[in-house]
Amino acid sequence: MAKKEIDKKALNAEISKVMMSDFERIGQGIVDYWKPLSVTVIGIAVLVSVICYAAAHQKKSTRLAQEALSEASNVAELSSVLDTYGDSSAAPTARYRLATLYIAEKKYDEALKTLELAAGSKNVHLNGSVALLEAYVLEKTGKLADAAAKFEAIDNNAEFSSVMRAEARFAAARLYVKQNRIEQALVLLKQVPSNAATPDASSSWNELSLSLLRAIESGEYGAYSAETKAI
Repeated sequence: MAKKEIDKKALNAEISKVMMSDFERIGQGIVDYWKPLSVTVIGIAVLVSVICYAAAHQKKSTRLAQEALSEASNVAELSSVLDTYGDSSAAPTARYRLATLYIAEKKYDEALKTLELAAGSKNVHLNGSVALLEAYVLEKTGKLADAAAKFEAIDNNAEFSSVMRAEARFAAARLYVKQNRIEQALVLLKQVPSNAATPDASSSWNELSLSLLRAIESGEYGAYSAETKAI
């Protein structure tokens, strides 16, 4: 008899469970699991708050760095601010400015060290400007071979703009001629388009390169041998 009573109770419980509406089931679930659910919700809220705070803090730090670096106007000020904000996204541009100030003071070694630190940013245009300035400083200090190699590397870098590459190509060829390395100059100069369909900002540099090519071919820089023509 006891057995039948137990089965009857279990059957009634199962029938009641089946007859519960979806809403009632959800409500019952919340009643049963409110503690773990509340812990999860609180955890998510804390995580979101931490992420938002970190993003706001990062944004504020970036703004402060940009303001401080842009306001610095001389070598001492820029160097001091870079000691504090040297890891910020604004630092590479500031280092480029600092290098130009060093160049104005004829402190070429300091300029080269600063340009090395400024290289490799996410700004491709800035990277090209840094590389070009570094090459010009190398030329200024009499390191013509290093400067020519640097200019040629810029010309070969497809990430840089056509204007930068055209400028670097002419500069490299000019330095090769200066070192009497005519064949290497010709390799570069013969890559210049002789009649660009649409003139652009690189046209002036290409015209200079073509003028240099014509000067070489006319013998202004020495005999133009058949071997040289074949390059």
